[in-house]
Amino acid sequence: MSGDVSDRAFLNFATVVKRMLGDLTGLKIVDIGSGTGPVTRRLAQFGADVVGVEPNADVVAMAEAKGGGPAYVTAPAEATGLDDCAFDLAFFSNSLHHVPDMAAGLREACRITRAGGRIAVMEPEAPDPFFPVMRHIDDESAVYDEAQAALGDAVAAGLLRRAGNLHYAAKYRVASLEAMLENLITVDSGRSLADQDRPAVEAAFAAAFVPDDKGGYIPTWSRLDVFERP
Repeated sequence: MSGDVSDRAFLNFATVVKRMLGDLTGLKIVDIGSGTGPVTRRLAQFGADVVGVEPNADVVAMAEAKGGGPAYVTAPAEATGLDDCAFDLAFFSNSLHHVPDMAAGLREACRITRAGGRIAVMEPEAPDPFFPVMRHIDDESAVYDEAQAALGDAVAAGLLRRAGNLHYAAKYRVASLEAMLENLITVDSGRSLADQDRPAVEAAFAAAFVPDDKGGYIPTWSRLDVFERP
């Protein structure tokens, strides 16, 4: 896949959600792999009744401290403990590839989503302009492919039915290399940057960083796939 920024349009989260999922007002949504809750809070701002699911209790505490309306449960994606058919929409925001057993995570998402409800999966795509920076910290390109394969398997098994997809560019907002490293390690404590790789990362960051009136960003490639639960 090309890393040319001209290949795809920049779309913000609200535009992507509206285009692919429509009006979320009043819907019951579960955000699986919610982390510190940025997407969970955005979904609540769109008028949805949202529950975030996150396996790390310390990260859940950080999300709860930020408020914003959602409720949170501390649980793995594969076993949320939530009721059968309780949600209209299950959302994975850059989280499916972090689930240790992706097939089990998708089965669980279907269990807690009502028949006729939807499963939305937002995932990064590589290589993109961010890849030369990220690969020294955590090269996830193989696991991105595994996530897409798990979705394909779920469709083939009749667990999900494809309802549409969108490939787009996003802006990973970051003020500096140090701020980026802190954010990436907060999301996954297993990540690190070896001393010998730091010069390469500094050079890649400088090459990818785009300054603008809001501070700056690194372009990233993303996709949102929407499925129906039969």
